[in-house]
Amino acid sequence: MTGVEQDLPRVESVPGQLTAPHYADDQVTVLHGDCLELLAELPDASIDAVVTDPPYGIGFMGHQWDQPGRYGALRAAGRPDVHRRRPDGDLEKISEGAMEAGRYDVSRSANALFQEWCHAWASECFRVLKPGGHFVSFGGSRTWHRLAAAVEDAGFEVRDSIAWLYGQGFPKSLDVSKAIDRAAGAERPRQAAQRRVRPSDSIHASGFGADGWAPQTRDAQTEDAERWQGWGTALKPAFEPIVVGRKPLAGSVAANVLTHGTGALNVDGCRVPMSPGDAAAIDAKHAGMDPDDYERARGAALNLSAGDSRLALQPAAAHELGRWPTNVLLQAETAAQLDTETGTRPAGAHPAKRAGIGYGGSQTGTAGERTELPPGGASRYFPTFHWEAKAPPSERPRDGETAHPTVKPLDLMRWLVRLVTPPGGLVLDPFAGSGTTAEACVVEGFRCTTIEREAKYLPLIVGRLAKPIQGVLL
Repeated sequence: MTGVEQDLPRVESVPGQLTAPHYADDQVTVLHGDCLELLAELPDASIDAVVTDPPYGIGFMGHQWDQPGRYGALRAAGRPDVHRRRPDGDLEKISEGAMEAGRYDVSRSANALFQEWCHAWASECFRVLKPGGHFVSFGGSRTWHRLAAAVEDAGFEVRDSIAWLYGQGFPKSLDVSKAIDRAAGAERPRQAAQRRVRPSDSIHASGFGADGWAPQTRDAQTEDAERWQGWGTALKPAFEPIVVGRKPLAGSVAANVLTHGTGALNVDGCRVPMSPGDAAAIDAKHAGMDPDDYERARGAALNLSAGDSRLALQPAAAHELGRWPTNVLLQAETAAQLDTETGTRPAGAHPAKRAGIGYGGSQTGTAGERTELPPGGASRYFPTFHWEAKAPPSERPRDGETAHPTVKPLDLMRWLVRLVTPPGGLVLDPFAGSGTTAEACVVEGFRCTTIEREAKYLPLIVGRLAKPIQGVLL
């Protein structure tokens, strides 16, 4: 055990000693406190699914709750081995404020503490989950590898990763040229922003933005700064990874599902809606194909033997509920941009027959009429969720001046809880935030136990749950 690991308190499970809930109704229980302490009170194998959005360990917007693991408190106390290390090797204290957004302690001790902290709460989630229960957790693009390793070390099978793509991230990048001038003591003169009176189609070529404004520029003051003009230190954030784990099954999938109700994904409930034109074209492609011929063709293509359980027993005609859910999820803005770049175009054409030679000399191919697929954008192959930065109060609740800075789209959380939770199941969210996961559970007809450490966010959760919520018809 390393020195930094010894600073972490070990949690002993004491199921049965329950803390009084801060809020409770027929579907949701809200607990106030540290999840490492409150998770220990939950009984073994009592949860159907875990869906959560924990701190990413990047010190987001300078918030103490997003300091990697428990070292945030140690850092605030002035521990030198958990301060951020500057490029010159010296240590500096982290200050509060928006300028710290996206900056985090990159020392080995800090990363080890973050992973150890993730392992601690993921282990408790593992204990309280039923066999086969799924674990779904968002992570940060720079720290999620630590989260994934901790989840795996806690005992979960890492089944997949999901990419949540969005278009409203803001780059937290250092302007290298400005930094060089600043280090040399050369101050850049400010230039007033300019606005084009009549924006035109050539607006970008002229250096003006889409809103008609030209970006504010400051000329480099030294030769070194001029040489490094246009260089930065970070990319624009546009995705968040989601770790998908599963507690090992008790026996086969079929036995586990029948005994515990867990272990499977709700594929039909999360399919990507398909247009009637797409469905008709795909069905036409497979018209007249014998199921046995199709099974043999798939077996040859996938190098599987006849009778393998992974083979489809029927032709892959278009499913009436839509396409198979993917492990890439799009925000509406990202989907629109994808369609703009790919264009509205046919997906292609299928010839009347494609012949080939399969394993052992067997003939493969498909017979039928030539079909043309209808036009559409590439985003139609992915689940898409509508969300804007300035979301309505229903998705970004406030209590006076208090608002949570990292609110996920409600539709996104609904999709995730629906994917991994059996009908009427109990979902655990150890990091409630503003209560998005809890509301998603109510809408989808699930029960939810959620935990929030920060007292200032509790009114946001209660206000969100106290309003009328329209559930789906199950």
